[in-house]
Amino acid sequence: MLLSTYQKVITLFEGGKGYRSAAELKEAKITTVQIKELVKKGIVEHVSHGFYWLIDTENGKPENYKLIEACMVNPRSVICADSACYYHGLIDKEPEVLSVATLKTDRSRMQLNFPVCRHYYSNLAFEQDMDVVETPYGRIRVYGIERSVCDCIRFREDIGGEMLELIISNFLERNGNHMDRLLAYADAMRVGKIVRIKLNQIEE
Repeated sequence: MLLSTYQKVITLFEGGKGYRSAAELKEAKITTVQIKELVKKGIVEHVSHGFYWLIDTENGKPENYKLIEACMVNPRSVICADSACYYHGLIDKEPEVLSVATLKTDRSRMQLNFPVCRHYYSNLAFEQDMDVVETPYGRIRVYGIERSVCDCIRFREDIGGEMLELIISNFLERNGNHMDRLLAYADAMRVGKIVRIKLNQIEE
């Protein structure tokens, strides 16, 4: 690869805060062969189908990069359950598997360089209590904290009992004054009974 082409690619990525889509690279006259060469040399990372990241060995990836990349690859997806609880600061350790909500009719590929668990929602439930957060690297779509706790209880078999207990305990300690809101979401999502049972078990 010519030095001028290499510099052009680097400048292009830097202009996108490190991320670029295959469509943007093609528009800039960067060929597939050139991108594959950069990936092979460890200069660029293939994030997912159609997306790339300029590897920054000094600073690494941005905070919450998994959330950013998931929402980049599928702009209709929403960070949910334990991953949303981590984003909101309800738990300190990032879950090993990223929890993502998509519509039941959404069959977009989400093959990323980290494990993802997809949860499928109906149209009615999908849009409720969703926040859109703008970052320098891209948009994050994430559910609110009360809804996310309800989702954790709903998906308790995927999340695990120990993690669920920690999430509920931390919610009661930090957000106990929002209990009415939590139960309202639980009832709306038709999991009010099990949410109340789990809350009682933790409080005992």
